[in-house]
Amino acid sequence: MTADAVVSLAGGASRKAIEHHYDVGREFYRLWLDPRMVYSCALWTGDLDDDLEGAQLAKLSWHATSARAEGVSRVLDIGCGWGAMLRFLVEERGVGHVTGLTLSADQASSCELGGQGEVRLEDWRDHRPDQPYDAIISIGAFEHFARDELSKADRRAVYRHFFDRCAGWLVDGGRLSLQSIAYEDFDREQSPTSRFFNEEIFPESGLPRLGDIVDSAESSFRLVGFRSDATHYEHTLMLWQRRLESGKADATRLVGYDVYRRYLRYLRVSRAMFQRGVCTLYRLAFERRPNVTSSLGVGT
Repeated sequence: MTADAVVSLAGGASRKAIEHHYDVGREFYRLWLDPRMVYSCALWTGDLDDDLEGAQLAKLSWHATSARAEGVSRVLDIGCGWGAMLRFLVEERGVGHVTGLTLSADQASSCELGGQGEVRLEDWRDHRPDQPYDAIISIGAFEHFARDELSKADRRAVYRHFFDRCAGWLVDGGRLSLQSIAYEDFDREQSPTSRFFNEEIFPESGLPRLGDIVDSAESSFRLVGFRSDATHYEHTLMLWQRRLESGKADATRLVGYDVYRRYLRYLRVSRAMFQRGVCTLYRLAFERRPNVTSSLGVGT
């Protein structure tokens, strides 16, 4: 299968697959996420305490700094969730204009940014900016870009296409700050992945390995920052699980017991995967290489 065929036919999760997980109901997520509605691994600068809100703020700050998004004109957030990073960039980092991409209708409708930003219900593969960005941030979306059933070569073709497009959208020397769950001590080529995750939690998605990310970015970006924070995600999941359990009655009223039980199982199983070293969490900062061809408005 050619790279173009992989990207167009099975590049990643469809809008229907994304909404299966993220459009369960905003009020349901409010029960167990922090007040900013950040649905990705937090970052603790000290002990792993119970201050989830502070740790999520530290994570937003790390990515904004890694992307050098202080006071710049234009920033793109790929997989913007319910808009926490977009609001942070505008309100606390003085960014002039932010653009968010999501495939969740609920997330897209939740972001009120006035004249300083927009959220598009749009796949990154379909994005056609008319001006370059000063910085790009993508947190917790990379896991949805390549389906689990793809071969290693085809998976990397999708990732390479993503990095090439991002580099082409950036100004010279612009940065991409990326966060993704990844496989650690697990080989998908040797062992089947969980049907529970592939069918009930994150359909049409699949985790990368570190080599997939770094090798695919190599031609377009320099790797200039790196963190491996498995313990931070294990702790984040524990806090989410605790909050969801304490809100059982409200969760059941909002989404029904079966959905509540499914998400509780997802949080528990995910914690175990991080504890056993099956998965880890990477935060990576990339700097655009010089002489990268612009991909503004280009459909390839």
